[in-house]
Amino acid sequence: MSRRLLQLAYYLSFIIFPLLVMGLASQRLANIPLRLLVFCILSLGGAWLFRTARPKQGWGTALLLTSLGYGTAYKLASFIPDVSNYPFSLGWSEASRYYYASLWFSNQVYGITEPPSVLHPSRYLLQSLPFILPHSSLLLHRLWQVVLWVVSASLTSWLFVRRLHPVGQKRSLVTTLCIIFFAFLFLFQGPVYYHLLAIVILLLWGFDSTHFWRSLILVLVASVWAGISRVNWLPVPGLLAAALYLMECRMEGKSLWRYLVPPVIWVLAGTGIAFASQQAYQLWSGNPAAWFGSSFSSDLLWYRLLPNRTFPMGILPSAVFVSLPLIGLMVSCLLNRWREYHPIRLVGLAAILLVLFLGGIIVSVKIGGGSNLHNLDAYLTLLLVISGYIYFARFRPDGTAQIHESGHASAPRALSESRKSIEVFFIGVALIFPLYFTLSVGGALPTRDYSAANAALQTINSATQQAVKGGGEVLFISQRQLVTFNYVQEVNLVPEDELVFLMEMAMSDNSTYLDAFHTDISHQRFAMIVSEPLTAQFQGRSHSFGEENDAWVERVSEPILCYYQPSMQLDAAGVILYTPRLDPCK
Repeated sequence: MSRRLLQLAYYLSFIIFPLLVMGLASQRLANIPLRLLVFCILSLGGAWLFRTARPKQGWGTALLLTSLGYGTAYKLASFIPDVSNYPFSLGWSEASRYYYASLWFSNQVYGITEPPSVLHPSRYLLQSLPFILPHSSLLLHRLWQVVLWVVSASLTSWLFVRRLHPVGQKRSLVTTLCIIFFAFLFLFQGPVYYHLLAIVILLLWGFDSTHFWRSLILVLVASVWAGISRVNWLPVPGLLAAALYLMECRMEGKSLWRYLVPPVIWVLAGTGIAFASQQAYQLWSGNPAAWFGSSFSSDLLWYRLLPNRTFPMGILPSAVFVSLPLIGLMVSCLLNRWREYHPIRLVGLAAILLVLFLGGIIVSVKIGGGSNLHNLDAYLTLLLVISGYIYFARFRPDGTAQIHESGHASAPRALSESRKSIEVFFIGVALIFPLYFTLSVGGALPTRDYSAANAALQTINSATQQAVKGGGEVLFISQRQLVTFNYVQEVNLVPEDELVFLMEMAMSDNSTYLDAFHTDISHQRFAMIVSEPLTAQFQGRSHSFGEENDAWVERVSEPILCYYQPSMQLDAAGVILYTPRLDPCK
């Protein structure tokens, strides 16, 4: 077989695993251990193809590139089901996101001016861009969200590699691809959301540790964005800039005070601007001040640090398993070189990681979280950047040790061989968790009954139009995208009490918001309520998201069921239409 045919066969092999898992053998490969075994076998076969086409490459390199490449291909394929024109939500809150994005263009979409979202305004600002096009479809918005996920992670990974690539030093395409694939999968372990990666992209692209003022401007711009993102990201632009500075700038005879002035200014100024941006948004948005800050009044469920029904692996074990390989790699690289660095540089980097780790842990145990590692997003991002700098010798020593082409300082041969074995071990372990998190989700392409969905839409249209004929209002707690994208006709938007924000207010027990909600319900303000099925069943921690369910039952379901009754259940839409009771609770 010619070399070109072997290369073509290798490229085509990247689609085999997604085809098997999502189609040809989807039922059998729903078994995760079997799925992982098949992935390993295919990776070995792909590595053989790669080595046969490129005999100069070693088995380790071939297997590394192939396994990471196959994992990335599967991750990309897993987004295919998300690009759909199915009118109803593909997940609990999936379609709600497009409603919150639409609020940035509320006058154009609904003919009324409504304030943008209290939660994650930067995310919804990015998601809102397709609304620039009049009458943009739900399909287009779903496609755009996939583009945001893929492009943000890909661009971050590429800029990360570029940052590791010193000017004038060549690095093979295979090595570059391995780093990009690994970084891409590593970021999705959280996952790290695209509106947060915007901060990382800006700083990896433009930050220059030798140009204080230029870098300060970038930090401040990124901090403005952080201020309208998440509260635990307020210090991240400054901390990322400080980490890059500590790794790229030597002490070079400077006093400790003079050396630390730039990163301290970046951290303090960045955090201050982020906080100011947050406060300015709260004032500008027009939302009541009492609706903000729900994170600070929500219960902390510390038991979720350990394995539990909501997150079987547990937050803490998962975070440790993800971290240890990269920490081990950093330690092995620095074990015989730590004296070449001023202690403040090592302590500073460790402190940054520790602060972000502890902050992420606290946010993760807040009610409503703790089902994955996405609240450790800032920590995971900095861990990736710092470990990459150290492993690829971009952490510039204060000493004068020689750096070989391999990227590591000189050492006795026996020590180098021993360290190489340790590094190979940590690299292998570091691959396990990004690949496991990637491969253990997804499966057969979903089959959606469009006929049943269209019938449900007709029923909803008929019922809601009948409800508003007498001047009544229809509250879409669930499936509000039906109003956003004109799937329902002649129904005006009721902006209050959408599923995601109502749940946030219920979990934080926000009395200001809930009192108004309960007043509307008790006065039977709405002629009809469209909601997911409501029950009065409490669950507790023995169920996944049990505490969240109980907050919803106590503060939402029970009040509604007291004054409204089910009038029609639409399984295809996953909703029940509720109408006012003639005999409400006393």
